[in-house]
Amino acid sequence: MFITIDQADFQQVVETWNQGFSDYLLPIHVDQATLEHRIQSLSLSKNLSAVFSIDGEFAGIILLGIQTFQQTKVMWVGGMAVIPKYRRNKVASKLIDYAERLARENQCDHLILEVIATNERARKLYEAKGLSVVNELAVGSVDLLVPAKAASTIYFQPITSKEQAMTEKQWTPWQNRSIFLDQNYAIYQNESRIGSISFNLAEEASGKGVTLKQVQLFKEQHLPLMMDILLTLKEQENSVTVKLNNFDMATPEYRELQKIGVTLQLTQFQLAKQLNRNNG
Repeated sequence: MFITIDQADFQQVVETWNQGFSDYLLPIHVDQATLEHRIQSLSLSKNLSAVFSIDGEFAGIILLGIQTFQQTKVMWVGGMAVIPKYRRNKVASKLIDYAERLARENQCDHLILEVIATNERARKLYEAKGLSVVNELAVGSVDLLVPAKAASTIYFQPITSKEQAMTEKQWTPWQNRSIFLDQNYAIYQNESRIGSISFNLAEEASGKGVTLKQVQLFKEQHLPLMMDILLTLKEQENSVTVKLNNFDMATPEYRELQKIGVTLQLTQFQLAKQLNRNNG
């Protein structure tokens, strides 16, 4: 049976999450405060999110949220895991069915999620449920191995998340949307606006780090300025690292980052299922 997270003992919810992700490729162990922050910061819903119980014991968990992006209402699976001893009992299948049912009940146009590219079992399940790949996403770091400063006159001006959202693409991953990010800036060369950039900041063992979520350059002729943009950003934020998180690999901006040098940690596929046939 399903128990919504707002009705469940939250410490048991945390333990279910940690057991479910205990053998995951990325470290994802949380405490109550960390899981609460994830739910709040990504606009997930405790009323929609749930644990699945078998004989009174929590066997799996799914975090869900609903937002409207670019006039499209989507439900996002913001985390899903099954405790190892309950795997091969179709718990994951039940969790996805639960998400789709709620998405339809809430008149969502799409159900979306991400899966690590090497997790073939999960991907096959999602595809069997009717989800299909819409893009591949990079997680890694940019190799800025040059000590020089930017050669061009690049600077940034803060913009609101609403302004940034106007230029976001339909399949920008949920957690990369401007409304969930620390910083959104317009990029200028001299006096001309040439694009925008969105990122998060984090304190790391080696110092402050920048994690790029979106970079959009308006014209192809501006792509060669990517190195100068990153060097200027690195200097402005006094950061020691520049990372990528779920960065769309099909964009010309990512191809430019590859020319500079990208070390991939992993890639993910974003998958979607269209639920409302009257909308794209």
